[in-house]
Amino acid sequence: MWTDGLAGWYARGGRHHLPWRHTRDPWAILVSEVMLQQTQVSRVLPRWRPFIARWPDPGSLAVTPLIDLLRAWQGLGYPRRARDLHRTASLISATGWPRDERTLRALPGVGEYTARALLVLAFAAPAPLPRDVNIARVTARAALGVEPEETRPSGLDAALASARPPRMSRRCFVFALFDAGALHCRARPLCAGCPLARGCRSRERLASGARQPSRLRQARYAGSARQLRGAVLAALLGPDPPRDLGALELAVADVAAARPAGAVAASVDALLAEGLLQRAPAGVATRIHK
Repeated sequence: MWTDGLAGWYARGGRHHLPWRHTRDPWAILVSEVMLQQTQVSRVLPRWRPFIARWPDPGSLAVTPLIDLLRAWQGLGYPRRARDLHRTASLISATGWPRDERTLRALPGVGEYTARALLVLAFAAPAPLPRDVNIARVTARAALGVEPEETRPSGLDAALASARPPRMSRRCFVFALFDAGALHCRARPLCAGCPLARGCRSRERLASGARQPSRLRQARYAGSARQLRGAVLAALLGPDPPRDLGALELAVADVAAARPAGAVAASVDALLAEGLLQRAPAGVATRIHK
């Protein structure tokens, strides 16, 4: 089986230091999963414990103004994740935790992967295993001999469902696959020392340096509208926010230099539309919307 050797390797060298692996509290796990979306573990590690200490359950976050959460979220990126987490906290506080994939996915910002992660890691439910980018890549390569974009999600699910080593819990199996993907089976694989190397159906192909299927590159961040929105939001959430559009443009001048005229005002409008600002600071809204 392609996962032979995984259990022993994980017991010896898995990332057991990650604090969110030592809880089954669904709120703590959800916070970790949201923080880790498109964000490196090294950036999340110093932020997760203080967040949980400040907001230990959905109810404590639900009664907190969104602006306070956004201030605490700065540096993690993608503030819409924080907005969705705030909305989800309000829903869970009011109605309790959903217990199946369909109803979990109805929560703001919760997709297939996050719903399955909660079901398996928090609720120990007999749900399909969560399948993020790393687990999909590990499974496609080791079990099927292809890249993940060359197969269907159902094929990955089937390969995962039949591959858990004996006496390894579903929870530890997921963590071990995370670690194999993060430490070895990367986009550019480091096959030496990989616990799946012996049974990997892609080992020879990867070792030969065969050209991989093309992947879409993430849009450039520097000089982008997303970068400017982030700078505008940070300025408006600061201890001394700009009081008018001119002051705001001056505060973000370095980032705005690469954008067309009117981009700062457009960024405020976008932040308002996305619900990341409840209202623009006095003066800014008047000058933008008059």
